[in-house]
Amino acid sequence: MGRTPARIASPAAFANIKYSAPDGAAMADEVVDFERVTKIYREESSKKTLSRLEPDFYPRLATYIRGLEAKAAEEIGRGPNSKKAMMLQDELRKVVKKREQIVQYRQRKIALLASSKANGGEAVVSGLAAPEVELFDRLVAQLSSARDLAFGGTTATEPAPAILATPTAAPAATPPPAPVFQRLAEPPRKIAPPAPKDLVIVHVLEDIPAFAGIDAKYTLKKEDVVTLPRAIAKVLIDRGKVRLVQTA
Repeated sequence: MGRTPARIASPAAFANIKYSAPDGAAMADEVVDFERVTKIYREESSKKTLSRLEPDFYPRLATYIRGLEAKAAEEIGRGPNSKKAMMLQDELRKVVKKREQIVQYRQRKIALLASSKANGGEAVVSGLAAPEVELFDRLVAQLSSARDLAFGGTTATEPAPAILATPTAAPAATPPPAPVFQRLAEPPRKIAPPAPKDLVIVHVLEDIPAFAGIDAKYTLKKEDVVTLPRAIAKVLIDRGKVRLVQTA
């Protein structure tokens, strides 16, 4: 009896990206806290697959970190060397570090999925946060274009529209371009550059023991003029440690 030859799937069989969205109702109930961040970090560092995240995971994580920073600043104002202040600072450092590592692990996995898709494979994408979906789509487009160029293709460009010559009045004299000034590097913890809306500039009234913020360790000395996150500055202003110089 003859054997029926196996059918080989054509590249068109892999044409669609399979998105499997996370269960929003279930995941929305999950609190973004230290325990969950640690769990996601462990999964991303030990597994080849992506952990399932809700679309707004990263904004919720940022909100959690800002809240943690405010609590740490409040405890530092009460007593920089208290047990609670030190525990909050330690938790803040660990969460910020784990966030950075989670993003790195996930970006590597997303890049591998995009490469597979761009080369005709099937990419099952599930549980991506909103910015990660956009990253995946952009990578697929760029890798597909690079693949086409490698095989002798050309990038599609649209011809520029024809411009008809019409008599016009003599153009008015244009003023010379304004000079561009480059801001020189400034010494640390002195007059800071214009702060974004979540930063303020303060004048330090007395020496303050070193403490950790969301992205830096602060050592404030009397007469320093520094830029601080608004949450930290408010606590220190309320306790008479600093005075406000400028807001965004």
